[in-house]
Amino acid sequence: MGMTHRRSATGTHQQKMNSTSISQFLTSYQIVTDVVRQILSKPDSRQIFYFLLLNLSYMVVQLAYGVWSNSLSLVSDAVHMFFDSLALGIGLVASLVSQWPAKDNYTWGYGSIEVLSGFTNGILLIFISLSIVAEALQRLWHPSHVHTQELLWVSTGGLAVNLVGIFAFNHQHVHAHGSCHHGHHHDGHDHDHSNANMQGVFLHIVADTLGSVGVIVSTLLIRWFEWPGFDPLASILIATFIFLSVIPLVKLSAQQLLLPLPRASVRRDQIHEALVAVQRRHQDQVCFHLQNVQCWAPNDRTVDCALHLMYSVPQSVTKQCLPSHDLLLRDVQASLHRCVPNLRSLCVQLEQAKADF
Repeated sequence: MGMTHRRSATGTHQQKMNSTSISQFLTSYQIVTDVVRQILSKPDSRQIFYFLLLNLSYMVVQLAYGVWSNSLSLVSDAVHMFFDSLALGIGLVASLVSQWPAKDNYTWGYGSIEVLSGFTNGILLIFISLSIVAEALQRLWHPSHVHTQELLWVSTGGLAVNLVGIFAFNHQHVHAHGSCHHGHHHDGHDHDHSNANMQGVFLHIVADTLGSVGVIVSTLLIRWFEWPGFDPLASILIATFIFLSVIPLVKLSAQQLLLPLPRASVRRDQIHEALVAVQRRHQDQVCFHLQNVQCWAPNDRTVDCALHLMYSVPQSVTKQCLPSHDLLLRDVQASLHRCVPNLRSLCVQLEQAKADF
């Protein structure tokens, strides 16, 4: 009787585990299908997604043949194609996540994920290019035999894949710049079409295309002159293209992460001019003291500011002549909007210092 009860309990527990596993699988499947559906719902993201699959497929072919033929330039080009594919995938996922609405613990939303992913990918590519140069220098000092049979066809196929990528990304890049004034505004946050990640990916594809050309040239030179040193030289050239193409991405994404202001967008003298105008309007009955100012640019066209102001009242001014707190606050906000161009939103914390009456 006891044995039967234990078997029944064990069977029930196993059924619950199986039911939980199936439920988790269905939930994961639903999430994946929703993401793919969102990607395929837009023409540009659908085109990039298809190129990602093509790039990954040919990367496997290129890497396998590079290892078999002992071609460092082909292997390095395949590694670069992998990171190009990684950048594509990160860019697509980040573009989806950036559209999520803001939450209580992420009040600014998720738009910075695109910038962060671009910066991370750029740093990784810099290390990859340096490692390729280090390996190529060793190959120059200790040359090894390179199998050039059919290597030319494989590298030519890689060039064709990269040319497809240039066409797809150039179309997306031009489309984004052509619609630069068409932005989305969700929950008080601007989502700009052009971002550091996608701009950097286009540069990666261009550099990878030039790398494929380097592999083709090195293969021809090895066939003609029978010197294997052309292969590491082509690898150094590819690494140089990778490094140079990623520098603008790292600089742009780092600047966006540090939240710099556009040049000449907000200056201290503009804020001072706005405060002086309010003081003159009220015939110097108040004197403003700027405690703190923080400004940030959600895009390259607008600026948001937060100011902490203290104001003092001369002893000669009576309470009856003193302007109200709400009136001063409205005058300060209006004066700042007049003196500071492209000011989108403004938050002013206005406090009165201890008055000496």
